[in-house]
Amino acid sequence: MTNYKEMPTVKFLNYQLRTLLKKDYHDFYEFGKDEQTTQFLTWGPFKTLKDAKNMIKYTYFRRLSRKEPIGYAILDLNQNRMIGTIEFHSFNHKNATCEIGYVLSRAYWNQGIMTKALIEMTKIGFECLDIDTIIIKHIKENIASQKVILKAGYDKKELLKNSFFHPKTQRFHDVYVYEKTRRNYDK
Repeated sequence: MTNYKEMPTVKFLNYQLRTLLKKDYHDFYEFGKDEQTTQFLTWGPFKTLKDAKNMIKYTYFRRLSRKEPIGYAILDLNQNRMIGTIEFHSFNHKNATCEIGYVLSRAYWNQGIMTKALIEMTKIGFECLDIDTIIIKHIKENIASQKVILKAGYDKKELLKNSFFHPKTQRFHDVYVYEKTRRNYDK
């Protein structure tokens, strides 16, 4: 049985993936308060430290009660601080599928960090969580996310026209869906 509270820690370049901790809320707030960083997300920007603290407590840590991992902090080891999150969510245990979501501080964009983090998370999903299919979605306008997903080796599966009502834009958006299967991963 997997201990979802203590998932594997992974180091790459000068960065590390480790389980998100409640005390990470200060760093979470720092990048989560930025409008540009959170523009395509359904949450944010954070207005207060309490917003970040509550999100960790009520979104991430609630996953343990569903026997799912909390999520990962992406750490800059040189700065000794969290610069992003990446997590598994929307589990379908019957079909052994889940989705991955992520956010990275704008100061770290375009450096290949999220692509490396996604590759490592994919490995954890298949090798530690026994997932058969990992799915990633983004709204059509989020071109940067599309580049990360494709560089990490995911296959585009479909475009869902006007399928997601975004609370920030107050309109429907097209959504691209990508996946990677265990069979493709094992090759």
